[in-house]
Amino acid sequence: MSNRIGELATDDAPPHATGFRTLDAEIVLESLPTEGRFPDWLEGSLVRNGPGKFEAGNDLFNHHFDGFAMLHRFGFRNGQVSYRNRYLRSRSFEYATQKGRMGYPVFATRLDPDRLERVSEQLRKGDTPDVNASVALARIAGQHVALTDGSTLPMAYDLETLETRGPLVWSDRLQDQDCAGNPIENWFHRATTAHCHVAPAAGDIINYFTQPGAPGRATAYNFFRIPLGTRRREPIGLLTTGQAAFVHAFCVTQRRIVFPENPLRSDPSVLLDGGSWAESLHWHKAVPMIFHVLDQASGNLLRRFEVRPSYIMHTINAYDDGDTVVLDVAAYDNGDHVAELYLNPALRPPGGRLKTTRAPELRSRARPVRYRLDLATGRATEQELAPITVELPTIDYLRLNGRRYRHFYSTGLSNDPGAVFYDQLASVDTVAVSHVTWRQSGHFPGEPVFVRRPGASADDDGILLSVVLEGRAGRSYLLALDPPTLEPRARAFLPHHVPCGFHGTFFPAAAA
Repeated sequence: MSNRIGELATDDAPPHATGFRTLDAEIVLESLPTEGRFPDWLEGSLVRNGPGKFEAGNDLFNHHFDGFAMLHRFGFRNGQVSYRNRYLRSRSFEYATQKGRMGYPVFATRLDPDRLERVSEQLRKGDTPDVNASVALARIAGQHVALTDGSTLPMAYDLETLETRGPLVWSDRLQDQDCAGNPIENWFHRATTAHCHVAPAAGDIINYFTQPGAPGRATAYNFFRIPLGTRRREPIGLLTTGQAAFVHAFCVTQRRIVFPENPLRSDPSVLLDGGSWAESLHWHKAVPMIFHVLDQASGNLLRRFEVRPSYIMHTINAYDDGDTVVLDVAAYDNGDHVAELYLNPALRPPGGRLKTTRAPELRSRARPVRYRLDLATGRATEQELAPITVELPTIDYLRLNGRRYRHFYSTGLSNDPGAVFYDQLASVDTVAVSHVTWRQSGHFPGEPVFVRRPGASADDDGILLSVVLEGRAGRSYLLALDPPTLEPRARAFLPHHVPCGFHGTFFPAAAA
């Protein structure tokens, strides 16, 4: 279902709706006006990723996940902050710019059937698919890349200029095989996650893709590694499934892979009938959450745990504790969160207050939950880590991903009865089981990115960086906070709003 501009009325929009208005301007600012001071030791680049444009000509996108990717780079040197932003020149972005309409499939807005058939025919002939990489960021094969769930290909870009370099095409046998060696066709139909992981031991990247079933072969989750510095994927193993789940994030430890197969499953018949990926998703309330634990070296399934039905959009971290895997996640009671991110209010779950506003209305609450998965006994226990709502959780990733850790940071919804979008930040101590929060009325913080102070040993010794939307003023600013206390240290102000995005990564100057 698509919409044309003018079809929807606009009510008295809440302040967070500013974050879902297109930002057309691409600008370069050598120095931003600041309040307070950013640390002198902070040198490098914070790159943020997310949608910047929510329509293709007159075609309105239905969902937050549909918008065209825009990169935002904040540069740090001697306490000063620079800024530039730029759209990724994906095939779909270029088509919309030239033609004034939607030309390639997205997550939740249907493409014209004739155009969809033309794109499908091009792909069957070996064309490279569109890569609207609007979700996350990584370093692969020595290149800076943007990632999305919508394509298994990363999109390379230049860190300094943000200029698009094009898709990073794999050089391996998984282009035409699955991880079991079965020959396949239509590899571009695979679902994946933008949240690939850096393995704690070797520094290899680990990820998965879903290979749709075929006659005589079940649908399967295929796990692979990318050796450091290469664009070559090597099979680890696979898990078969009756119906693929929408798995946006998983975890690795030093020895294992933890894969949360949730009850939000995709009906392939909807896709075959021309429906969008979002339309194919259905919540199966009687199906448990299943945690599959695989051996990272052999790919063997070590144990399968069934816990209460829940949905995980983002994981926090996991680590090995002897024969037990400790898994921390942001857990929802059901899969409504994905539908609450519709921009089209007619498609959001019933009962909401924002009847005509083209911006998400979040009503689900994800809790920070710790599961202890005992591989010896098969027993799983659950513990709430803090009585707050969390989303977009982060840690001191490069040092502590897959290892024992203490602190994590997140956005979330406050206890304000009027809160319908992320309006607070949290710092959680998982050992003391305590937390602090930051909130300013009418301000909407994005994912907090932790940057460790050089030479620091504690995992809360550094600075937190979050892009905050000041909704009524129609502008955004970069906020720096003290990680343990969330006391603000500095702000750098932009002349415009930054559309609400997803994930960011800090690249130190020495490693850029």
